[in-house]
Amino acid sequence: MREGKVYLAGGGCGDAGLLTLRALEALRSCDTVVYDSLVPESLLQWTASDCEKIYVGKRYGSHAMKQSEINALLVEQARSGKTVVRLKGGDPYVFGRGGEEFLALQKAGIYCEEIPGISSAIAVPAAAGIPVTHRGLAAGVTVVTGTAAEEDGQTGMHLDFDTLARLEGTLVILMGMHHLREIAEGILAAGKDPNTPCAVIMEGTTKRQRCLRTVLSQVYEASSEQGFTSPAVIVIGAVAELELRSERGNESGWQQGLKRETEEAASRMLNNPLPRMSVGATGTPHFVEKLSAALAERDADVWDMGFMEVRPNEDPLPELKDCGWLVFTSPNGVRVFLDKMRQERKDLRFLWGKRIAAIGAGTAAVLEAAGLYADYVPEVYDAGHLARGLAEKILEEQDGGCTDKIPAVFLRARQGSEALPRIFAENGIPFLEYPIYDLGIQKEKRAAVIGKKPDYIVFGSAGGVRAYFEGMRQAGAANEKSRYVCIGERCAEELKKHTKRSFITAQEASVEAIVECLCKMNS
Repeated sequence: MREGKVYLAGGGCGDAGLLTLRALEALRSCDTVVYDSLVPESLLQWTASDCEKIYVGKRYGSHAMKQSEINALLVEQARSGKTVVRLKGGDPYVFGRGGEEFLALQKAGIYCEEIPGISSAIAVPAAAGIPVTHRGLAAGVTVVTGTAAEEDGQTGMHLDFDTLARLEGTLVILMGMHHLREIAEGILAAGKDPNTPCAVIMEGTTKRQRCLRTVLSQVYEASSEQGFTSPAVIVIGAVAELELRSERGNESGWQQGLKRETEEAASRMLNNPLPRMSVGATGTPHFVEKLSAALAERDADVWDMGFMEVRPNEDPLPELKDCGWLVFTSPNGVRVFLDKMRQERKDLRFLWGKRIAAIGAGTAAVLEAAGLYADYVPEVYDAGHLARGLAEKILEEQDGGCTDKIPAVFLRARQGSEALPRIFAENGIPFLEYPIYDLGIQKEKRAAVIGKKPDYIVFGSAGGVRAYFEGMRQAGAANEKSRYVCIGERCAEELKKHTKRSFITAQEASVEAIVECLCKMNS
């Protein structure tokens, strides 16, 4: 067994473009990613399709996993011979408990390397035009956390207000929004000038960034009135009044970028806009990524609610020499199949003489990206139409003297639709069922997203519907606010089993059809 290792990698502070090249390299080559709630999940797109993704996110008052359990998980994964990336928001050593994890791994005799990340303590104020140090205003900067863990499951305030009140430089407070009132009152009671400039930057470095500038005596009330919540960075000191602007256009680079995004968004809104609509995207990472990108183009507020994961079958690919058609029912199936071909050192000669059927345009597009072209795609993108159309073609071939011992092999999820095998069996057509992957559930991630209530929740599969409502039952939760949207008839049939409320069904099983549905609802 090869020796495992762990990279403690910083994922930056909101904008995925702030990831370092070193961290990107680690993500591309790792076997497992263990990631937090503040990590931009778009970073996970750079991992291999068979990379295991484990959510251990922590938010105020809600821990998916205790720190001691995370330490043990990292040790366990590395001891099994895996290369692990422990992906954290910001920098692992800036209130990220990265040092504790490094020590736990070191004690276990496991190689560990820290990959620095861009900390929100510096980058988020900068994105709002605030330098944390500035000659004549602030010769130093102090960074503290507003919420410090005493031990797993408990939180407490550990701030020396007397010392903080005497600081003459800049004070940056991370994770302080839940205790903003106590922090402001504590520093004021310790003698800080009530008119000390303050800034609160919410969702910094993203296109949703908002910045409030006020004074210390009013920061809590102003933040509450304007709806500022976590994640946010609090800046106290003279530099909070600054809003650095470039000479050209009188705006900073960040502001110019945000302005361009706003102008482009306004232009897009003229064509099927989804402004101010919040949409929760569920499903596997690739589905969530594709749907999120399409919705973001129309200025929807996209919430990542994906907790499904693709778990490739570890068995070798079947021998295909006696098979006529390779049948793919999802882009995930194609990706896993191609990955397994590479792992098993099989080249395109392995596919000689085979024809390919794809359930829809999305699956066909993934094939085309690999230089493979589907010979059959049904007009309606679902398993029933795929099965009936392909069965008809195979029966025609058999009348013409086709000698394939196994006319078709189904390369799909273990939880795939029963329509394919049923319709083939009804027509007396032999087939080989090869479950190329399983759809798994990241239970910690599911528990974290169950309480979210966007305007719409999109389901990418019948399995995702079952898993979501199973999580709701386990949590004793209910959601009367969100309206559900499902992809295709099978997904709709499953959704009917779990809710009596009306919902929306896309006309075809594609991301494009889902976006079209949402645009019509908002028109």
